[in-house]
Amino acid sequence: MKFLQVYAVVDTEFRLLWVGGEWDEFALQNAAQQAVANHVLSTSLMSHIAGDSTRRLTARLIETVLTTKRPLRMQYRCDSPSMARLFQLTIQPMKDDRALMVHDLKDAWHFSPPLNMWHYDPVAGDCKCSFCGSIRFEAEGDWTSCDDIGDRHPTRVYYDVCPSCQVAVSDAIERVLQGDAFSPALDHDEIPEPGRAKDQSE
Repeated sequence: MKFLQVYAVVDTEFRLLWVGGEWDEFALQNAAQQAVANHVLSTSLMSHIAGDSTRRLTARLIETVLTTKRPLRMQYRCDSPSMARLFQLTIQPMKDDRALMVHDLKDAWHFSPPLNMWHYDPVAGDCKCSFCGSIRFEAEGDWTSCDDIGDRHPTRVYYDVCPSCQVAVSDAIERVLQGDAFSPALDHDEIPEPGRAKDQSE
């Protein structure tokens, strides 16, 4: 597994003031040529996030750090069609009402078979959780882990946040408010522990 770390500095208006690490490499891995550093600097982070719920929760995370001047740490998934990727997000307060966001790749494993390539479509019937990658099929209603979907993964999805991840993000914020910043935020079945995904290899 290749070490991967992506940085961004944002202000109170969520403008991207600086990006670094493997930012461009990660953008290209996700077929997001329009999101390389030269194209995103001075733009709003929120304009690069799909889904109202995802934008709202991301804003809450950043605002909590800026308000409390305390760091926050949580885990989330950001998969590609061929590989599951578990990241750790750390948000650190900085001077001048800025926040440093660091995304560290903690674990990765191959999907077998690979998932279908998907595209964001705000009017799609099927939904994908922005934090754990689970899918809610329009015809089924329940959330299903990507680890159990295989080639059933829909090709068009809109983004939302599943109930478990909404609770987990709220818990992460509450931990910061209580001064316990470094407890993991996402700790439910949709996010397997590193190295423990069944029937998959790194």
